[in-house]
Amino acid sequence: MPGYRFCRTDDVPLLVRAENLCCAPHVPSEPPFTVESFRTGVRELSLWASSCMVAMEGDDPLGVLLAAKREGQTLIHRIGVRPGRLRQGHGRHLMRSLASKLAILGPPRLVAEVPADRDDLRGFFEACGYVADAEWADFVCETSPMAAAAPGELAVPVTLEDLREAGAIQDDPSRSWERSLVTLANRSAQLEGIGIASERGFEAWVLSRALPSDGRREVAALGCAEGAQGRALLGILVLHIAARSPRLVVPRISEAEMDTGQLEAWGFRKTRSYVRYAAQAAAA
Repeated sequence: MPGYRFCRTDDVPLLVRAENLCCAPHVPSEPPFTVESFRTGVRELSLWASSCMVAMEGDDPLGVLLAAKREGQTLIHRIGVRPGRLRQGHGRHLMRSLASKLAILGPPRLVAEVPADRDDLRGFFEACGYVADAEWADFVCETSPMAAAAPGELAVPVTLEDLREAGAIQDDPSRSWERSLVTLANRSAQLEGIGIASERGFEAWVLSRALPSDGRREVAALGCAEGAQGRALLGILVLHIAARSPRLVVPRISEAEMDTGQLEAWGFRKTRSYVRYAAQAAAA
């Protein structure tokens, strides 16, 4: 008989093995999950072993659920069932167990960020009672961007803390987990910021970080003052960074953060879309 249990910190190697057996076969393009991958998730995404579960049959993982937990909500970071054991109720059992725990301990809001082209996962979450409530997309610039003026002396280095103190960036429920203020703060040591300021405050700014594993640079957050001048100055900054990066990516950005048509006008192309599903935890 299969057994289901929540995990402890010393179960991280088991969670890693379960993820590679149960999730990785469904997304073979992703690199193998490692103990360091899990530790990075702990530091940056608030991944908690105590919010993670495994379904086991003897010593063999049948299913796994990895969850990240913050004050207001819990993210279903990964969920998967081993090929050959699908449609036997293991995934639903994991989901119900986590929801029952959170109904008592909180937070009661559960979310999942699902690639829009994963019809299997979307159908699974909808069958579990989750409702779509937000959309995001990845963008990438891989070619020489359109010409733009150099920022020159207009631009100054900025930090996340500078932007927060100036009120230029605030938390927003429409942001993806990846782009939330908590994640940005957790990654602050990796972020490089550039901004253009005036007596009114920041006219435009960009926070980005290098991704040494594959040579990309990631735009973690960006913003500008309202109006044509702010958008033009933001374009100068973004294209300045793009011209110095062989591959610049903007992950999981929403229309609420910026008009993504502007990214396309600057030479970016959309590569993947995501749907956020949400539900309220309830006891089984």
